[in-house]
Amino acid sequence: MDLWKSYAFLEILLINCCIVSLSHGIKENEPMVIQSLNIDCRITSRFARTIIKTELQNQLNMSREAVFDVELPKTAFITNFSMTVGGVTTNGMVKEKAEAKMQFQKAVSKGQSAGLVQSTGRKMEHFKVTVNVAAFANAIFVLTYEELLKRYLGNYELSFKVKPKQLIENFQINAHLVEPQGIRFLEAHGTFITNELTDVVQINRTEKQAQITFKPTMDQQRTCPECTETLLDGNFLIKYDVKRENSAGNIQIANGYFVHYFAPASLQKVPKNVVFVIDHSGSMHGQKIKQTYEAFLKILADLPEEDHFGILIFDDKVDKWQNTLVKAVPENIIKAKEFVSKISARGGTDIDKALLTAVKMLKHSSRSKLLPKISTSIILFLSDGEPTSGVTNHNEIINNVKKTIERQTTLYCLGFGNDVDFNFLEKLSLENGGLARRIYEDSDAALQLQGFYNEVANPLLLNVQLEYLDNSVSNLTQNNFRHYYQGSEIVVAGHINNDILERLTTEVVGQGVSEQFSMNVETNITEVEEATKELHYIFGDFTERLWAYLTIEQLLTQQILAQGENKEKITKQALELSLKYNFVTPITSMVVTAPEDNDENKEFIANKPKEGAMNDYDTESSAKTLDLHYFVYSDFDDDQSSFDNPPALMERTDHFQPILAKHIQSHVNMRILATHIPSQVFKRILATHIPSQVFKPSPIVDPQITMIYSSWNMCLEISDAQNDILNLLHDEKAGIILNGVMTKENRFNRFGIINKKSNLTVDVSVENITVTHDEDVKTYLWTSSFQEDGFVNLNGEILTVTLDRNALIVISHKTQYLTFVAQNNLVLNEISGQIGPLFGDVKLHEGTREIAVQGKHFVGNSEMFCSVVSSGDFCGSCWKVSFKSNQLTNGTSVSILNIFDSPHEKPLETN
Repeated sequence: MDLWKSYAFLEILLINCCIVSLSHGIKENEPMVIQSLNIDCRITSRFARTIIKTELQNQLNMSREAVFDVELPKTAFITNFSMTVGGVTTNGMVKEKAEAKMQFQKAVSKGQSAGLVQSTGRKMEHFKVTVNVAAFANAIFVLTYEELLKRYLGNYELSFKVKPKQLIENFQINAHLVEPQGIRFLEAHGTFITNELTDVVQINRTEKQAQITFKPTMDQQRTCPECTETLLDGNFLIKYDVKRENSAGNIQIANGYFVHYFAPASLQKVPKNVVFVIDHSGSMHGQKIKQTYEAFLKILADLPEEDHFGILIFDDKVDKWQNTLVKAVPENIIKAKEFVSKISARGGTDIDKALLTAVKMLKHSSRSKLLPKISTSIILFLSDGEPTSGVTNHNEIINNVKKTIERQTTLYCLGFGNDVDFNFLEKLSLENGGLARRIYEDSDAALQLQGFYNEVANPLLLNVQLEYLDNSVSNLTQNNFRHYYQGSEIVVAGHINNDILERLTTEVVGQGVSEQFSMNVETNITEVEEATKELHYIFGDFTERLWAYLTIEQLLTQQILAQGENKEKITKQALELSLKYNFVTPITSMVVTAPEDNDENKEFIANKPKEGAMNDYDTESSAKTLDLHYFVYSDFDDDQSSFDNPPALMERTDHFQPILAKHIQSHVNMRILATHIPSQVFKRILATHIPSQVFKPSPIVDPQITMIYSSWNMCLEISDAQNDILNLLHDEKAGIILNGVMTKENRFNRFGIINKKSNLTVDVSVENITVTHDEDVKTYLWTSSFQEDGFVNLNGEILTVTLDRNALIVISHKTQYLTFVAQNNLVLNEISGQIGPLFGDVKLHEGTREIAVQGKHFVGNSEMFCSVVSSGDFCGSCWKVSFKSNQLTNGTSVSILNIFDSPHEKPLETN
């Protein structure tokens, strides 16, 4: 028996030795080994379905985290996701966004680990899931997404982000392409591919089909023969175009749905009348204005002579290059370049005046018969900021511009940088037949500007209509378009009403440069469907799914402009389609429940990010709370010259002498108070949002409330408000209320904001923001962007709530604090609430340890605090005072029963 025990012990020892040998060289914190990574794409008539499958292996004798992190195109909708961990397969479920969010919050409330899967970048979005994998076990992830490849500048482009960060034994990209119109050209390459790897990209094609394969061996993946680093780091791109004729287009039919592709060849360009409206306010200084200048030099050089153009530059004033549009002949181009070269950044931002001036210039030029009779008028508007001069209300600007344009001009808005309110620009463009595009503040910004202009530089047809005769179709997507541009494509989809219909008759009309474009085409439905079967289409329901994809996209665009019942109806339609076809769209989420070692599930929610949501959602934030800080701004010195020569830094004193950062949008008469900010971080800041790039306060040791007032700094600590709901501010005259929920740690984790005059409430938590306007209820993630009634605005994880023209509240989710901003010279005696008196008669008794608030004296201590600017940390002194929740309110309690109660309402009776 002892002998058998010895053998058993020896066997266990040998097994353990094998384990040690297998694990030798693998560190605990190293990523798990990727056994295989396969990207498989099927493209059928521009509609692409991509499946990414990854298998990871845990080679250690301990559980570890497996990370599935991929990027997919912004234009794509996720349709499926599954993970297999420990032999258990979990499939994602698409749900309405609010329902998914509730499920996520329920997991958090139960103490279960939870995370939101969402992130966005320039052209790609992140999908990231992290799960526990047992010792020596595998994890398999499969993600599926679909997208319509849209034609830009004569190309369809499919992009795969390749960044495995390690050598992979089984790595492969496969793409199968089927185009019934015939393939005109096709190329495939990777930004990371060296000359040695060029032959690894295999392309096999016939007239209508192609197979692209990229399958490098482990040795071919190495950065050098002896290296363990991979060179697979970049984008793998497939570009192609199809054969086309000067006709009414090509129609594909399957399962009762049709898709009509219209992109005729060999048409003459229609002359355009374009006004370039360039923001040169102070926030455009430096690299932005330089890149704008570089882009416009190239744009001006490419203007055809038959075009007419004008240039407006604006800050708080508008300057015209010429009073009317002029022809793009060489001598005018030279003069225009000279004008653009002299542009410098200064002043404020009067968007309303600039755009109305551009429209009036176009109308005056047209009435003066300076423009061709058959031509199209375009305004190309470039700005990086908010309106801060003249008319500043977004809705008023939108209404003014729409009323003045009268559907005679198309407005394209380019938002430069991350600080711009993209929602505002998007609505402004859509109301006037155009679109908005973000220009990312990067080294290639000039190329981005030029690239967008090239998309709209060459109109070939105006007022294009695609009609389907004899009442033969229903559920049409958009079928009328202001322009057809060279290098683009019009796509219309719908349902064929009659099952026994033999032919689909289509008429396309539009205005060409010299004559009316009119063409008819008859499509034999049976023949097209048979041809579809013969070509062995990758997924036979592609026409129906493409119709759903287009319809959802267009409904979501309509939703931006819709109001009231119409908005609800549109949202409902988009939601029903998203759920029916299993699309993750901006109004749905995919819930993924991952198995965990402790038998508790980990909830993930995959969301479709909106433009403007630039940062990853902080998955740790569910365990955090909000800290509360207050800042007071005062009038600017009007000496414009000192902006470029900021004052020398003051020496630190015990009572904190702030540096006055002058001329930050000086026409708004505001000044930021800060301390010891290095001169290189001075920057113009919009008065409509927290100056995140110049002064970012971080939580200050223990105090919950910080106020910078006049020339000294005061930190206030509420010591007895555990688990209370406090009324913080109440402006009865303005109808504004701010309430906060305090935790047992004396920290804020929720805020309720009420605007009684607008019948609007805002519920702010660490998880999300819920806005109720009349009976319209909307819930937003912190990575969303929105504006509501000029009262509340979310952009870049900064929530701005405007109280009146002189005061606003800013809540930053990323650094977990709330900031109250008001003018320093404004005594707000009419504001009550917990901290209302702080904006009245507050005095610091120099040389003592006392401050006085409305005649009440408090003892404090001078302490150090630290804050963060873009170039690093800096510290200053802080006058710290601790007080109880009723000490500043004449003994009246500020506790309320409900987050949306008014402090003057009678408390609810409780049993």
